[in-house]
Amino acid sequence: MLEDSEVERALVVMAHPDDVDFGAAGTVALWNRAGISVTYGIVTDGDAGGFDPAIPRAEIPGIRQREQRAAAAVVGVSDVHFLGYKDGDVNPSQDLRRDISRLIRQVRPQRMLIQSPDRKWEH
Repeated sequence: MLEDSEVERALVVMAHPDDVDFGAAGTVALWNRAGISVTYGIVTDGDAGGFDPAIPRAEIPGIRQREQRAAAAVVGVSDVHFLGYKDGDVNPSQDLRRDISRLIRQVRPQRMLIQSPDRKWEH
């Protein structure tokens, strides 16, 4: 693995808004402090999250996206991309590969952080 001083750009790809915050926000903050530009790629719209019955389900994706952008800003990330897939309905597909590949080509990261394949497959 490259040393932090050798990395200009990193890409974090996670399934849901807040996945990176629970598992790697400290690492992302350290990377930013080391001068690495970090981009987030969030696969789903987060519409299955949240449990407040007073909030209409249609509002959940927007809320979760705003929360994710705010959490990202705390650790120094301003470049957040939402791929827009429906939460709970992500399957390995050509479309998903295409969209993630496009983001990789745009960001050109020297380092990537992704969910472990040993966990739930949809992550």
